[in-house]
Amino acid sequence: MTDRLDRGSAPVEFSLVSVLVVVVTLAVLQVAFVAHVRAIAVDSAIAGAAHAALADTSNSEGVERTRELLATGIAAGLVRDITVTDASIDGRPGVTVDVTVAMPMLGPWLPLAEITARGRAFHEAPRFTP
Repeated sequence: MTDRLDRGSAPVEFSLVSVLVVVVTLAVLQVAFVAHVRAIAVDSAIAGAAHAALADTSNSEGVERTRELLATGIAAGLVRDITVTDASIDGRPGVTVDVTVAMPMLGPWLPLAEITARGRAFHEAPRFTP
């Protein structure tokens, strides 16, 4: 008697479970995408600060280096702002690069939140050769 009642339940179970599996898979991919964008923003800010802190470069060159790295790693449309400021880091002169990036909340199409990544580097002292 139970065999007759269970008849045809496999397609229904497959449909319900497959929807859950697809939703969980898409959620995991979304988390990975957000982590990727954040990692690129942080790394670009650090590299831009290191470039701006070199003895023979200016802050505007640090901005250009940061923009170049961001354009390589993520969509340029996600970048909102890049600022470079001279700062004191533990009492020593340095450079701070702040990058504001829109975080994609629904794939790359719907950026709703913004994060700010910061990179800092000490100014390089120029070397004098006699």
